[in-house]
Amino acid sequence: VNEKLQQVFIEKTLKSEQDEYKQEGIKWTPVEYFNNKIVCDLIEKRPNGVFKFLDDECVIPQGTDESFYQKLVRVPFFKEHKHFQIPDIKSQEKTKKLGSSFIIKHYAGDVLYFCRGFMDKNKDLTWKDLLVLGEESKLTAMSLMFPKGRSRKMGSKRPKTIGTSFKKQVNSLMTALNACQPHYIRCIKSNGSKKAGIFEDELVTHQIKYLGLLENVRVRRAGFAFR
Repeated sequence: VNEKLQQVFIEKTLKSEQDEYKQEGIKWTPVEYFNNKIVCDLIEKRPNGVFKFLDDECVIPQGTDESFYQKLVRVPFFKEHKHFQIPDIKSQEKTKKLGSSFIIKHYAGDVLYFCRGFMDKNKDLTWKDLLVLGEESKLTAMSLMFPKGRSRKMGSKRPKTIGTSFKKQVNSLMTALNACQPHYIRCIKSNGSKKAGIFEDELVTHQIKYLGLLENVRVRRAGFAFR
């Protein structure tokens, strides 16, 4: 979600502002910035996104966390992607007990993901038979949890995975945000201790850089104050 929200921020501030100057024919030196769309596509875009491979593996009866990981490792798209990485042998030895892992280089920094449990979490499905059973129950608590008519909406199709449902919800949120003109207030954590009176330069500098605030200030300084 953070990646998608950052993408909206980039589109609404850095990209659209410069595009407007270009359309107006105003002399302008483009301000370079990191567009995290490449990371969003790595995670969700078909046919090669991480979500796509996870969903495919959930359909296979013999699919496991390890088989999902092995597919990621073998696919050229991930091998060659500069924002996807497999930990080095030394790092893998340290975390061997936690299972196979991979790294995604997010806009805010590198995140290590352990594949153990991916399949179970993504398969957390509610099958139609269970919904019907809940709807037919005479218990008040069950009738509140399973309102009548919900099972009919599912039809006979296989229930969507958690990843697919989550992606759909996020895309709906993005559509709503893109339909308006948002205003931003960026909050900076001054320290990792959550205490007053402490200002950690390295932490603050890191946040300013990955949020794209420096580029945003450059665009505002070089542009026109019409907003």
